[in-house]
Amino acid sequence: MVLLLLVLGFAGAITLEQALEIAKERANQIRLSELDIKKAEEEIKRARAGILPQVSISYNYTYLGQDLALGTIPNNRHSAVLQLNQTIFNKQVFELIKLANIQRELQNLIKEDMQRTLESQVKDLFYGLLYRKAIIKLQEENLDYWEENYKRVSAKFSAGVVPKVELLRAQSQLEQARSQLEQARADYLRALENFKALLKLEGDVEPEGALEMKEFSLKEEELLQALKEKNSTLRVAKKLVESARGTVELKRAQNFPIVNGFANYQLFTGKRSPVGDTDWLKGYSFGVSINYLIFDGFSRKAEISEAELDLLKQRENLLQLEYDLKARLRSTLLSINSLKAQIRAVQSSLEFAKESLRLSTERYRLGVGSQLEVLEARANYNNLLANYYLLLYQYNSSLASLERLIQ
Repeated sequence: MVLLLLVLGFAGAITLEQALEIAKERANQIRLSELDIKKAEEEIKRARAGILPQVSISYNYTYLGQDLALGTIPNNRHSAVLQLNQTIFNKQVFELIKLANIQRELQNLIKEDMQRTLESQVKDLFYGLLYRKAIIKLQEENLDYWEENYKRVSAKFSAGVVPKVELLRAQSQLEQARSQLEQARADYLRALENFKALLKLEGDVEPEGALEMKEFSLKEEELLQALKEKNSTLRVAKKLVESARGTVELKRAQNFPIVNGFANYQLFTGKRSPVGDTDWLKGYSFGVSINYLIFDGFSRKAEISEAELDLLKQRENLLQLEYDLKARLRSTLLSINSLKAQIRAVQSSLEFAKESLRLSTERYRLGVGSQLEVLEARANYNNLLANYYLLLYQYNSSLASLERLIQ
């Protein structure tokens, strides 16, 4: 279903689950991360080439004039060599292979971290759209209310029951309601464009669902343990430390000798004696070479020191990140608990505000209440309901942040 939507484009309602799947398929940073993984795999192949045999063949032809073709050297000289070189011991190559594998694992973790961050962004934008949809619905109801009120006041004014100032006040309130509705729609459309840009969607899109207060039962200790074990950003930082440690070992490997083996099979034209005929001479050779750099002006020592300093920096970054993530988790938990209490308080107040608005409207209809009383009751109800939707959005957004921290 998701693949079909990706090919044909999206139109109509979209759920949070669909949005997450589309983001995973289309996000630019995920695609770039996948290319980095492929690049890391090629680096592994290149590193492994250092321990595989190297085979080469060469041919050479040389014509020598009479002044140079002396003794056993013929005028037409042909030579061919089949050469095999094999690394027997090179610690740098072995450490480079280990480091290349670490880099591939690192790129996989970076991709996962990007996916988690993207999921959190999609959730926040999606919840923001649901919040703005709820505000539009509230403003539409508000406009309907003030249109009815204007009709009621107009009828009373025509009957001479209320003064003109009451009619003007009702008209002013109606215009404000229209303006507030247009502003709510504009806010929603701006947020929708950001959402579509992130998912690379075209056409008409409308988020499906409603904001609600979801419960969660994990305790702080369990959340901190999940953060320590599963947080993708933290795992990336740990892998960076491992990569820096691998770089140190790679630099230290320069202090070890390099042992290579070789074997050659040669063919060349020559004379076995100055008076003999030109013939093809064949033979093979093999051997071992050991190379050890005794002194390089302290270059190796400086490179090792630089790598060790980078390792210390990565360890400090990891330590600081752990403290930051733990503090963020505790802060998010405090926000969630606070928002939960506020939502429950507003829910109680909403019942009272709704009943007060009903009574004020009925009193004004019967002529025993004032329009100012209605204005105040409606404004109080609108503010409470808008605040309720805002708290629900903040609560769901905080839950998404908490999920991001423990994944």
